[in-house]
Formats: sequence, structure tokens, C-alpha cells
Amino acid sequence: MIEPRPRFAAVSAVLALMVSFFSHSAAAQQLFGKNKVVYEDRDWWVFEEGMLQVFFYPGEEDLARFTLDVARATYREYAEYFRFEFEDPIPLILYGTHHGLKETHVIPSFVDDGTAGFTEFAKGRIALRATGNRAELRHLIRHEMVHAFTLSKLATVMSGMRIFDYEGPPLWFIEGLAESVANAEPDWRAHMMLRDAVLNDGLVPIPEMWQIFGSFLMYKEGESILDFLRSQYGDRIPTLLLESWWKGRDFADLLQQELGLSFEELDQQWRGYLKRRYFPQILLRRSPREQGRLVDEHTFFETSPVILGREDDGSMRLACLSYRDGPLSLYEVTVPPRGHAEYRRLVEGGRQAAFESLPPLRSRINVHEGREIAFVAKHGGRDALYIYDLHEGRTTFEFQMGPGDPVVEISSPSFSPDGRELVFSGLDAGGRSDLWIVNRRSRGLRRLTDDLWQETHPSWNSRGDRILFASDRENPATGRHDIFEISLSHPERVVVRVRHRSLDTAPRWIGGSDDFVFVSDRDGAPNVWIATEEGIAPISDVTGGVFFPQASWGEDRLEVSSAVYFERRFQLHLLRVPDLDTLAWQPAVSPRTPSEVVVDSVSGGEGGEFPVPRASPYEVDFGLDFVQSVVSLDPDLPFGSGASVGFTDLLGNHQVFVHFGTATDNFSLEDLNAGLSWTDQTSRLHRHMGLFRLAVRPNGLDRDLRDISEVRTGGFFGLTYPLSKFRRIETSTVFRHLARDPPGIVGGAGSTLGTIQSRTWLWSVFASYVSDNTLWRWEGPVRGTRTHLTVGQTFDLQNKGFSRSTIQLDTRRYYRGVGGSVVALRASSRLAFGDDPLPYYLWGQLNVRGLDFYTRKIAFGNLELRIPFLDGVGLRFPFGDLTFPPIRAHAFFDAAWLEDALFIDSFGQGVSPDSKYLGSLGYGASMVVYPPIAVRMDVLKTHDFNTFSPWEVRWGITLVY
Repeated sequence: MIEPRPRFAAVSAVLALMVSFFSHSAAAQQLFGKNKVVYEDRDWWVFEEGMLQVFFYPGEEDLARFTLDVARATYREYAEYFRFEFEDPIPLILYGTHHGLKETHVIPSFVDDGTAGFTEFAKGRIALRATGNRAELRHLIRHEMVHAFTLSKLATVMSGMRIFDYEGPPLWFIEGLAESVANAEPDWRAHMMLRDAVLNDGLVPIPEMWQIFGSFLMYKEGESILDFLRSQYGDRIPTLLLESWWKGRDFADLLQQELGLSFEELDQQWRGYLKRRYFPQILLRRSPREQGRLVDEHTFFETSPVILGREDDGSMRLACLSYRDGPLSLYEVTVPPRGHAEYRRLVEGGRQAAFESLPPLRSRINVHEGREIAFVAKHGGRDALYIYDLHEGRTTFEFQMGPGDPVVEISSPSFSPDGRELVFSGLDAGGRSDLWIVNRRSRGLRRLTDDLWQETHPSWNSRGDRILFASDRENPATGRHDIFEISLSHPERVVVRVRHRSLDTAPRWIGGSDDFVFVSDRDGAPNVWIATEEGIAPISDVTGGVFFPQASWGEDRLEVSSAVYFERRFQLHLLRVPDLDTLAWQPAVSPRTPSEVVVDSVSGGEGGEFPVPRASPYEVDFGLDFVQSVVSLDPDLPFGSGASVGFTDLLGNHQVFVHFGTATDNFSLEDLNAGLSWTDQTSRLHRHMGLFRLAVRPNGLDRDLRDISEVRTGGFFGLTYPLSKFRRIETSTVFRHLARDPPGIVGGAGSTLGTIQSRTWLWSVFASYVSDNTLWRWEGPVRGTRTHLTVGQTFDLQNKGFSRSTIQLDTRRYYRGVGGSVVALRASSRLAFGDDPLPYYLWGQLNVRGLDFYTRKIAFGNLELRIPFLDGVGLRFPFGDLTFPPIRAHAFFDAAWLEDALFIDSFGQGVSPDSKYLGSLGYGASMVVYPPIAVRMDVLKTHDFNTFSPWEVRWGITLVY
């Protein structure tokens, strides 16, 4: 994938500057947010060869050599295909696990569970993660290197024509090209998704591809479109289009000029091509509705079901993972014979450190005696294995290894018959996947396999002496899995149970028998197969695909639960199993062909073994980067604006920001605001330091404040320690020289304003606690709590009357209501004490709406009801489509207590300047342009709880609180 997306690169920079602009008036708003945590320090090394650099950390050297081997062959292939050579090396940054990739600082945004790798736009960096399957890593390398060639080729072509402001290819073209070139032919995922889309009228037309922007379906539709173009206009047509990019205003115009095709004509031809390919499948396959029951046809993503048992009324009880209401969570599902299923959330993912995230498709869950559910969740830098007890209504077991221990990722735990042990697939920090057994009582760990092959989805048999699993040990070059059995008494004996030139995976024993079910795509689609002493046979033939089947014997029939991909969704399915006597049985083990050779090496398979390159320690090398964050140069300063330019090293761990601006509209050296900061994110404890010179000048404020004039020159040092993804503590110290001209804002006995002209040295200490577990959608937070507390003390080292104390507390809570509505509550207090208590500036829609004022002491609260109004609006023009984000209506009530308030201008008829109690109420609508930036309209009244002002309308660009 591309990160950030090229078409939004400029927009992202502008939005970052907008957030910077707002930071002076909403400092607390910027201090919320979740944390990207580096749980384990790493010493990075690098292989350098020609136009390639592979960055890795100790323990990954074998994987890094494999990566370099694949990248070397891929570079030769792509240089010839794209007719392009790089001038600077391509950096490939390798992580042994997905959890390592999540800690990367190559990009500031979070890496979600569905991201295998990305190509960063600014410096062309490629970040990759391993899964234990080297064929998957080979494909990932090839995919991301297509991005590197595409973006560099396009930039070179356009700069050669002296065109620097141009619209890049649409994302479906970029990702589709990467998949089309990286894959010799579409894989089973592509066929599954396209076949389902064509047969169920779910194929998204090319002009409307924005509907699935960034989704995996968009990747696969894009791949199919590029495959079609290459088949119709020649294999090199993508390269020719990139070389001719300067000829068109955009991609649609270029397509018309070069191929004589409009988007609509290309879409018509492509759709016809897919219909001819997939419509015959209707004769061979049926929908899941024809083969059983969909538990909930309106769900978006549910997976890994297991059968818990049956109730007396015939209802079936299941457990599953679902995105039903926010992050992926563990649910209990009761499916009655008729009517709607009932869901009960057992464990919510994505809201606390213990269950930071649950893997969606990597790991399945398991049940013991219908009561105990084993599942996996990320906890800190590693996975933890949990057992949830349905009778006790809580998790009763947690197993996690610490730093330095072998297993980082845990997948697909399976109970032993007595429930005392569990077997699972474990991935170590070096990207090697093996089978492990943990004892629940002693917590002792035993390794069953130790090799280069990927072993997944183990299943313990009822007698406790054998374990089924899937592995690529006979097909490491292709990554294709077969089904194997390992004996616990003789773990060196591994017997193949199912072998074929297809993908056979996810085996699971059936009750107390020697039979088992598994998933195979040998007939063109992943379906459920059964293995008995008769052989193997399919028991489903869905048009999409089947995942994670589990079977048990009911009173008179075999019951099978699974997840099916159908109508662009993953849904729970209860299969109606045909009579086993009617099945067409096949041999379980196909003979191996001479070309199928077991490979046990670190070679990438792209030219055999190669001499071990010489690795060297990573050296920090800075380069210009996009603006990535806002640096607080002086936390005690209530004013400020400007821009920041960021420089980072290749790994993104070291960041240098240069801040510049001016205190007035007329630029002069006296009005210059400048700062230089450095941030070190190589370890869990982040370090920040810097120097600054900040000027505060008259800028048209209230007559009592407009003569403020001061200059602060100094430096700061700070530490940030994330306790988890959701909580952190921060501390900073600032040493600065203050030069203030009269009249300043100074406190004194019996007065709120005084005059003082002085020069002095100040030393400040600040400490903060931040907690944020909110769940966000595009339109804003919908559930959770955010809290920010900062206390600060400033010491006047020359005793000239500038000492002060500050306390800021801001806590917010969000509740989901009916019909998608959200109730947002906020309580905030900002207090300043001492000889020189600088006021806080509160204005507009972020505080007490309708009022702009300064105050030294305030406590206020907000209550807002947000109601869905429009989920989306799209307009189609001849030059392209224009879409608008969701619009939400709202009603609000604000109330505040304050002291020493100084209103900026006319404060309305509803507020007395001497009142200590004031508020506002009203209604309006808002549209989030790009979270958290929103355009907002309020119709409001201000008041002092006695007199109300007339209704007035206020528009603004603000931040979502």
C-alpha cells in the first residue's frame, strides 16, 4: 500500500498546518491522542548492495538476507519493465512481526491490523513485516517495490517536462498495478472477491471506485483492471501511460488521449470480460443461503465461530469475533431456530491495554466443554493468550512472554482434551513460525517444531496424542499449505494427511473421532472439505469463500459453523451438511511431482544462494520530511502561531523540527518567532529538547490587553513515557529569559491588572497525564473517555514578580445513543495563580460557544447531542465526482464559572461583564472535513443564567471536541 496516498500528499501538509494554526487556541485538544509505543529497544543494522538497502535488527539476519535476495532479482526485473533506474538506493525496512511494524515511526499514523506493509511517499521508504511464510514476504516485497518504481518513474517523467503540480494516478490504479505486476496471475483472494462481486451484482464501476477507496476489494478490482489493460493493449501499457502522464490533465483525460477510452467505456469492457469469466460459476456453485443459514445478513465482518452448544429450545450458541459495534471484539451469539440472533459482547477489543487489538483473520478461537473460550489479543508489544470463562463472566487465564522470550505473536490456540494445556502457532521476533504448547498451571512452554516453515491452525485430538496443523513445509517456494499430523510422543514424526497442488488449511478435528474438516481451494474457491477413512470430499460449494470451519456431531447430523465471504462481507454461516454417503470421495494424499522439492534454506528462490553481504550498523541520516506534528516550544505560552518544517532519519526515530513565524503582520527581526526542536523516539521513553525565541506583540485584542509585548528566549527538555497505547505521562522543564514591556498582565493585591517593565529569568516545570481510549469514526468520537491533566510551576529566578502556578484539567466522555446518535460530555477547568497568572484565551466553538474572552480561572462544562443528518452527499460533474463527508446535526448547552474575565469585544446582551456564571445554548450542524477538523454552524444564545441574548448565527472552522 501507499502511505500517504499521493493524491492527498499536499492536502495532508495543508491540514497539518491548519492543525498547527489552531494549536494556540486549543492546546489541550492537541494533547489528547493514543500512543505509538516502542516496547523493545532495537539496534538496527543494514545490508547495502547497489540500489538496495535492507534495514533489520538482530535476530532477523536470515530474513534480511532473504529480503535482499528477492529485492535484488525484483529490481532487475522492474528496472527492465518500467525502463527506469534509481539514482538513490531504495530503503527496505524489515520487521519480523506485525507488532514490530506497528511500532514504526516511518509514518506518524497508526498501522492497522490489515496492513502488511507500505511505501512511504516522501522518501520512498518501504516498510515490511514477516508472517513466517516466505512466499507471502516475497509477494509483499514485489508489491511494494512496484510502488517505489511507479512513484519515482512518474516524478522523473513530470520533472523532465518541468511539471511539478500534477495529479497522480488514482489509488485503484496504483494498488492495482502493484498487484498485477507482483502476481504472475491473480491469487485465490482475487478470484474469491471478484467472483462474489460479479455473481452478486457487487462489482463497483470504475467511475465510482471512491465508494471502496483504500479497501482490499479496491486492490483486487484495480488488479483486475490492470490485468485487462495489459491483456488488451500490451504488457507494457502501464509503463507507456506513466511515460505519457504529462499529456493529460488527469488519468481520465490521459486514458482518452492514449487509448481512446473513457472511464465508462473501459468499465463496460472490463465488466464484460469479468462476466464471461465468472458467470459460468453459477452452474457449479451456490450461495450460502442455499446451503445453510446466515446468522446475521446485515453484519459487516464476523469470523472464527465456534459452537458452544444447544439450548433446550433448539437455539445454537456460538462464540465469534466481530466488528459489530466498533473494534473487533469477542461475542457470544445465540441463534434461535427462527428469528434474529442475539449478540452479547464478552470482551471488547481496542479500548484497553490488555486487549489492545484482536487479530481479525490470523487467529481463530477455541472452546473447551462449551464453557472456556481461548482467544488471542495484543497486550503491549506482544500477544497474550486468554481464556474467558462463560460461567464466571470474565477472563480467568492470561499467558504472555516478556521481552527477550521467543514468541511475539500467538495464533489459533487449541485446548488439550483435559483443558490443562493449549497448543498454538507462535511467531518469534525473527519471523519464524512454529508450534508451541503451554501448561495452564505451571505456565511452562514447550516447543514442538523448530524450522523455517510456517505452521498454523493446530488442532488437538480428543485422545490427546496427536495434533493436526497446516504447513508450507513441502511447498515453501509457493507458500501453499498442506495438512499434517504430529505425534506428541514422537514430535520428530510428522505425517502428511492431506496433500494437493492447492491451498489446504485450517484443519480441525470433529469431536471424538479421527475425522476432521479443513478448507481447500482445489475446486477454485475456498470451501469446507471433510476427511474420513473414506478419503476427502467437499461439503460446501459457495461462490465466495469459507474460513475457519468447526464441526461437531449433533443428535442426528453433522453441524458445521464457519465464516463465509458473501456479498462483500464476512458473515457467520451454519452449513447444512449433505448426506456423507452421497459425497464424491477423493484420495487425501496426492503423489508429489518431481518439481515439488522441499527447500530448507534462506534463499529467496530468485537465483539460489548468494554470498552473505556484510552488514553495518545503522547510522542516523536526516532528510526533509512532511510536517508530522506540532511541537510545543513553551507550554506556558497562551499565544503563538506559525509553521514547522520537519527533518527525520530513515527510520523516523529521530525528528528535528524548525519552527518559524512572526508575531505581527509586518515581518521584522524583532517580531520573529523561531524554534528548533529534536525528538528521539528510538525507545519507549521519548526525549524532546530544543531552543526558541518567541515574541508576543499587539494584535488587535481588547484595549486592556492589546499592549502586551514580550519576548521569550530559552530552551526546553521533556520526556514522554507511554504507559500503553491509551495512557501516557509527560514532563518537561523550560528555562527562558523574559523581556516584557508595559503595561503587562500582572497580578497584585486587590488588582487584576498592573504595570511592570522588567527583564528576568524564568524556570518552569510541567507534568501531564493523558488518557484516551475513544473510538472514532470520520465524524468524530462516538464512545470512550479522554482525560488530560497538566500542572505547572514557574519560578522567577530574580524575584521580579513573575512566579505562577497553572492547573489544567479536561475530561470528555462519549456515549452511543439510538439511531447512531452520540452524547458528548465535557468538563474542564483551567486555573492560574501567583504573582503573574497569565490568562487563558477561550473562544468560539471549543469552549463556551458564542463568547471570546481571557480569564485566569475557569471551570466549564459542555453537553452536546449529535444526531446523524446526512451520511454522505455526492455530485457528479463532467470533470469528475465531488463527494462531501457526513453531516451531523447537534444541540448543545454550555455553562461556566470564571474569575478575572476580560471579554475581547462586544459580548452580547445576554452576558454581564461582571458575572461569574455564564453559558450558551443552541443548535446547528457540522461537517468533519478531515478528522478532527470540522466546518461548523451554530445558531445560539449567550446568557448569564438571567438574561439571554438574541439568536445569532456563527460559522467557523474548528476541531471536534
